[in-house]
Amino acid sequence: MMSIFLFVISVLWSNSQNTDVQHVIVKYNGKSIVASVDSIGIEFVYFLSKDTGDPDSLYLRDIYYIYNDFNRVFHSSWSFEQNLQKINNRTGTIYTLSGDTINFLDIQFNNDMINPELFIKTGINKSEFIPLLHIEKINTDYSILEYSIERGFFYPFYTFLIGATLDIRLKWDKDRRMIPQVWDQYNDLLPKASFIGLYETGVTYKSISYIIPTSVLTSMIYDLWKQKQSFYFTPIYEEEIFGRNMYVFSLKHIASTYAQRMIFRIKNKIRK
Repeated sequence: MMSIFLFVISVLWSNSQNTDVQHVIVKYNGKSIVASVDSIGIEFVYFLSKDTGDPDSLYLRDIYYIYNDFNRVFHSSWSFEQNLQKINNRTGTIYTLSGDTINFLDIQFNNDMINPELFIKTGINKSEFIPLLHIEKINTDYSILEYSIERGFFYPFYTFLIGATLDIRLKWDKDRRMIPQVWDQYNDLLPKASFIGLYETGVTYKSISYIIPTSVLTSMIYDLWKQKQSFYFTPIYEEEIFGRNMYVFSLKHIASTYAQRMIFRIKNKIRK
């Protein structure tokens, strides 16, 4: 009887708090899911939802990053890392989850996701470290528009190059040598430069001369409208959403990711 009594007392007085590590899955728009992550594959993350208790999964391409109860970044997307890289060595303002506003003269991130933090200079001889997951958002200065200028230049520039290459293929003459045919097409993209043998302005150069500046200006205005100088990291509440989508679009990254998935699937079929 004494053993039964002690057992009942120990059960009633025991600390029944759930000590399992909880993960927060943050999407690009700021919506988050509290869950226990089971595993991460090449395409999916598998987890047990805290709200429903049912197993579920999400595409990795839809996830901004994942962190746990110990403020450790468990998984980070390519866009997450690119956003950190864009902020490095700029001036701006930090907004913390506790409501503090901190102006900084320089900012640097460490690459340690076990203890993610940033180092900021707030004055000539003043600096401090701030945990990354204590930050709601960071507003940088407008020097961030250098990425807008780069994108606005290269998109139409590459479009003209691809167009010229396709034109070469469509107008290919087997009776002519290769180098003169290629030169005739790319010569159309160049301005007059007699010192290298270009005595006339290329017919396509006139289009390039106003389409590229227009593209650069449009890209800058679009990024200002979308508030691309604001970078969001940690949502305040589970239902809170960011002020903008944090996905970074890149054709190169999309092609690389797709190729990796195809190679992975082919290898799996070969093994089977």
